[in-house]
Amino acid sequence: MKKNYCLLATFLLVWTFTFAQKNKILFDVMFKDKKIGVLHALETKSKSKSLKVLTIETNTSFLFIPIHMESEVSTTQKNGILIEGTAYRNASRKSSDVIATVTKTGFRRYKRELNGVKDKIKNQRITFCVVDLYFKEPIGVTQVFSNMYAEMLQLKRVSVGKYQLITPDNNDTHYSYEAGKLVSVVANTPVGKVFSKRI
Repeated sequence: MKKNYCLLATFLLVWTFTFAQKNKILFDVMFKDKKIGVLHALETKSKSKSLKVLTIETNTSFLFIPIHMESEVSTTQKNGILIEGTAYRNASRKSSDVIATVTKTGFRRYKRELNGVKDKIKNQRITFCVVDLYFKEPIGVTQVFSNMYAEMLQLKRVSVGKYQLITPDNNDTHYSYEAGKLVSVVANTPVGKVFSKRI
């Protein structure tokens, strides 16, 4: 009986990943007209669930000071609702390091932790996250959830296909779309603008 259960579970797991739809997008990351890294955006869909992972690693220098940054953001959604999200960032400027998690605990309720500080999100239905911006144009969306900041951020439509994500630390990011596909991202950082272009 136990052996049959294990065989069934293994079969279902293999079947799920066999028929999962995957969508991978790559962006060159540029700083001052020099390529400093690559951004990977991967979406895996299976039945009612969607897993999205955004990874980036960059290396450059500013005023002869080496600058390294790596980050990863992941979200799991079920029927379009965020059920779990994580964010990690390790930078040479240690004040920019981030470790964050958010987990759905009930109807419109989440628990979150940002750099060791725990609290709860109440009366919030999270359906659109920052990582979603890489896979579809946010038509009609005015707020998105940031796993990196562990909070909702305002999204402003600037013009046709162009959006501005407003952040608490004034490091706003601009997203540009053509025919519904993201083609470029311009992020304000403490050392200047970082430009990501779809490959």
